[in-house]
Amino acid sequence: GILCWALENLDESQMMELLAEGDIPIEESPHSSKDDHARVLWYQAANILSVLQGKDLQEDLTDQQKKSGTHRWVADLTPVGDDVADLVRRSEEGDADVLSDFEKAYQPILDGMLETLERMGIVFNRPMPKESAFILDGSVEDLMNQLQSSDLHRVAENGAHYLELESKGIQGTSTRFYYRRGDGSSLYATRDLAYHQDKWTRSTRLLNILGEDHKLQSKQVEIALEELGIQPPEVVFYAFTKLADGKMSTRRGNVVYMDDLLDEAQVRAYAAVQEIREDLPEQRLQEISDAVGISATRFNIARISPDKGITFRWEDALSLEADSAPFIMYSHARACSIQRKAGEVDTSVGLDTSALEGSAGELVRRMAYMNEELQSSIDA
Repeated sequence: GILCWALENLDESQMMELLAEGDIPIEESPHSSKDDHARVLWYQAANILSVLQGKDLQEDLTDQQKKSGTHRWVADLTPVGDDVADLVRRSEEGDADVLSDFEKAYQPILDGMLETLERMGIVFNRPMPKESAFILDGSVEDLMNQLQSSDLHRVAENGAHYLELESKGIQGTSTRFYYRRGDGSSLYATRDLAYHQDKWTRSTRLLNILGEDHKLQSKQVEIALEELGIQPPEVVFYAFTKLADGKMSTRRGNVVYMDDLLDEAQVRAYAAVQEIREDLPEQRLQEISDAVGISATRFNIARISPDKGITFRWEDALSLEADSAPFIMYSHARACSIQRKAGEVDTSVGLDTSALEGSAGELVRRMAYMNEELQSSIDA
């Protein structure tokens, strides 16, 4: 809703002014025009505008700010929150025009994300479900009505409905799980309940992969699902990936896009491959560096247990020593080379290992256990 509003109500110059007001840096890259990069800026601008509109423009601003710059036209706009709330309400009522505008706003971003994931060899075997489908088929409304029968159900002063979770072990300021706004519309987490209910009709096991900053929300959803008699999913939380030169912050705009990370990986891999194999033609160098760079990025993250945070370092990701993608790929290449040089082997005559001694004999004996060890690793 916020993104849709921004795209329809702000021009590019206003968007840039707001980003400057919020001290959000604009960093150019080969992918800056890609929609999942570019539209983030519009979303950030609308959020900054909402904060500005929350100030008392007559009391908090200087005379100079009132007369010129961003604040001059900000005061003339209707509150973002009011407009977005109206859009959300109309979407909940199944307004075809609003739902179409929402899709036009988010679909290019989703397409860009899927393009990046495909570049990493990650593809999805079914279309992404739309939240609006669970609103239009009535399942969200049904779940909200069911939650009103829960012993945990409460109503806030503004008419919003929530579950009081303190008795379920939730402490602090997050004991309230809001699922219906005061105007009757649902929240994101409410639609998430309907999504899980739908997934159980297509699955026998559900596994959610989330960032560790979603632990509280996940626990709230788990309790709400149990109140509805719906089995919660299993959840795996991933700790944060940090850069050696500091932590990333989406609020400040200090983020690293996967597209740029993969570009950097390929450039570094190209230099490393070229140093080793100067004899290779340009096209082959590029093919190898692309494969090594992407594999190094994926493996360096995947090799760490999900609950352990990692600091991403290029020297680790592109190392030719053990515990890296380049090392595994190099070992595979060496094995293929040995296989080619061995030529055709007549396996029907068997292999006499009785004369083998020392390291050669030990190597053959260890190789005999390979299938068993491999299966043991898979089972573990």
